[in-house]
Amino acid sequence: MNLARMLLVTACLCFTAFAHGDEQAGDTTPGPDIDRMTERVLLDACGYLRSAERFSVDVEATYEDVLTTGTRVEYSRQASVVLERPDHLRIDSESDKGRRSFFYDGKTVTVYHPDERVYAVFAAPPTIDAMIDAAEARGVSMPASDLLMNHPCQALGDHLRTGTYAGRHYLDGDWYHHLLLSTDAVDVQLWVAEGESPEIHKLVITYTDQPGEPQYRALLRDWDFDPAIDAAAFTFTPSADARKVAFLGADATQGGE
Repeated sequence: MNLARMLLVTACLCFTAFAHGDEQAGDTTPGPDIDRMTERVLLDACGYLRSAERFSVDVEATYEDVLTTGTRVEYSRQASVVLERPDHLRIDSESDKGRRSFFYDGKTVTVYHPDERVYAVFAAPPTIDAMIDAAEARGVSMPASDLLMNHPCQALGDHLRTGTYAGRHYLDGDWYHHLLLSTDAVDVQLWVAEGESPEIHKLVITYTDQPGEPQYRALLRDWDFDPAIDAAAFTFTPSADARKVAFLGADATQGGE
């Protein structure tokens, strides 16, 4: 998608803070330490993703829980994501905790658990970025949500401390740029495709600020930047036997009865 190159200047505006540091007069805070190759690949990958008006992708993820004894417990999740900017998102997932469907149509968010036939709803902000913050405040975990936002990677860029190019590494039958990134709270590894379609194929997040430093790992497969999308796919219509419940942490007037 050559449009990503055309929008690279726009993407650079989002990354000025981490690529060059804060250059305001009188600010003596040292800027982040990022090598040029990492900067170029990251700008290309995030600019490419930002330029997409819509996309779909399948995600195969594992994530850890570290018990108080120090024992690590690993869980798995598979998800299908369909996104249409700036205000539509659908995620269907299955994990150790069961199946879950997430609907956002620009006005409301609905989370549906088909195994229990229960769902919760709240009135949502009009952009994906603001909606993700609102959903997480209600207890809906969305790892790697930076990739879904209308300004992908901006949150990472705002807090980036170091960025190192690890080289071209082999993965899933192909070669990828391997980036090592760090903030005060997480270490992030990204595997980015070469060429004119710099898709992010794998990511690993290590939560260095949490006990035991648990990890989240995800393979992102079958990217489609021109998927056929039915507008109705983003809106949840409950069945007669579905029961409405409240979101975790929501006010009594929000999220159902």
